[in-house]
Amino acid sequence: MPEQNDPTSDDYVCVATRTSATEAQLLRGVLEAAGLTPHLVGEQTVQTYSLIAHAVGGVRVLVPGSQVPAAKQALAEFDAGAFVLEGEELTESTTTAPPAPLFSPDRAALLGFLLTPAFGAGIQFANARAIGDGGQSTNALLSFVMLSAMSLVGIYALHENAEGPFIVFQASLLLCAVNVIWYVIAGQKQSRALIKAYGNHYPKRRLLVPAVMTAGAALALGAALQAIR
Repeated sequence: MPEQNDPTSDDYVCVATRTSATEAQLLRGVLEAAGLTPHLVGEQTVQTYSLIAHAVGGVRVLVPGSQVPAAKQALAEFDAGAFVLEGEELTESTTTAPPAPLFSPDRAALLGFLLTPAFGAGIQFANARAIGDGGQSTNALLSFVMLSAMSLVGIYALHENAEGPFIVFQASLLLCAVNVIWYVIAGQKQSRALIKAYGNHYPKRRLLVPAVMTAGAALALGAALQAIR
């Protein structure tokens, strides 16, 4: 569905991104109060499918290119507390940088629809190890083991009927509901914890390498299963 106020001109520039439509609307109000003409892109998508807000990049706040300096100044003043109402307390941000760049757990969960639900849990385990969170590491490892077992069951169920080396990908599609249930119950907790601890824009690692390696392993497994049928 097309977004309302989706600018068609290439002259528009993104000056802020928020995973909450409400926060993006607030920033739009700040910019409008400064006499600017902001637009929101992704607002309807995030409002309708809030669980994938991080995966789709959130809501983007755009302004015409000529207004970028003024927009950045207005947003900086807003972040500094220039718009705090009388009686409100301004608190310093307590977010810090993670000890190492982390994978996006939401994007990993989204890739799990193609690379089995175990992929998202495996990425979360890697994140927990990177930040030294023993409790999260244990939970992510348990999820990974459980989802791996369920993925193997799905692959085995398709083994006798599936054609070609794409058995793993077909099983992943059959396990979509499992992926959604895991994310709602457990998977999204890490995403929220990372944002709370490090903010929305913590350093991220690219998922390309683990995704390609997993896809290659899936093709190899599918080919091997076809060969022994």
